[in-house]
Amino acid sequence: MAEALPEYPDSDFSDEDLSPLDISFNKATDHVRKITSKLNNGQLLELYGLFKQSTEGNCNTPKPGWLDGRGRKKWEAWKTLLDMPSDEAKEKYVALVEKYDPEWGDGSVENKGDKEAWVAVSSLRYSPEPELVHNELSILEAAREDLGDRVKDLLTQYPELKNKKDEDGLSALHWAADRDAVSALTAAVEGGCDINATDDSGQTALHYAASCGHVSSTKLLIKYGAAMLKDEEGNTPIDLAADDEIRNILEGAQ
Repeated sequence: MAEALPEYPDSDFSDEDLSPLDISFNKATDHVRKITSKLNNGQLLELYGLFKQSTEGNCNTPKPGWLDGRGRKKWEAWKTLLDMPSDEAKEKYVALVEKYDPEWGDGSVENKGDKEAWVAVSSLRYSPEPELVHNELSILEAAREDLGDRVKDLLTQYPELKNKKDEDGLSALHWAADRDAVSALTAAVEGGCDINATDDSGQTALHYAASCGHVSSTKLLIKYGAAMLKDEEGNTPIDLAADDEIRNILEGAQ
C-alpha cells in the first residue's frame, strides 16, 4: 500500500498563504483518506492521476514493469494527463471528490478515522525490501535483482535450472527482461536458458522487454536470436511495443 497523504498543516504554508483553489484542493485530498473504502479502483486511479499531475506536473517516471500491474495502471492514469496545467488538475480533483461524495463540503461529513489511500500519493517506486543475501537467492530472484554473477554460478552448478519457471510460467529470462536486468539477462542466455521460452500466456522475454519499453533488453534479446513469436492472443512483440523506438528496433530485426 502506498504512503498516506502528506499532512498539509505541517507544511510551511498556512491557509492565508494559499489561494482559494489550493485550500480546496488540500481539503479534498484530506477527505479522500476518509472515503477510500467507498470508491472503486477506477475512481481511485482517476484521483491518483490528478493528484500527481497537480503536485508534480508531467509524469517523467519510467513505466513500471509488465509484472507490476498496479504500478502500470497508476502510471497510465498519471501519464494520460500529460501537459495538463496544475490548476486545471486541482480543479478536476476537487470536482471529482464532490461528485463521489456530494455531501462533502457542506460540513455534514464527520471524520470517521483516517484510512491510507493507496491512490493518493506514490512515487511509483518499489516498496523497501529486506536486505538480500545474494548467495541464497534462487535463479529467478537473482534474475529479478540483476545479479548476473549469481545467475551464472547457479547455471554452472545446476544446468537444469535453465528450465526453471515460477507458477505463472515465467523463466529467469522473463524476470530479467521485465526489470531490464541486462547483466542477468546476458548470464541467463549464455547459460543456456531458452531465449524463446513462453509463459502461461504464450509470451516470450522479448514480449516483456518490448511492452515495457526496455531498449537495452530488447536489443540484447534480438542480438541473441529471439524470435517474433505470437502469444495466445496473436500478438507479436511488435504488436506490444511500448513506443516507436522499440517498434523500429523490432521491425529492423525482421
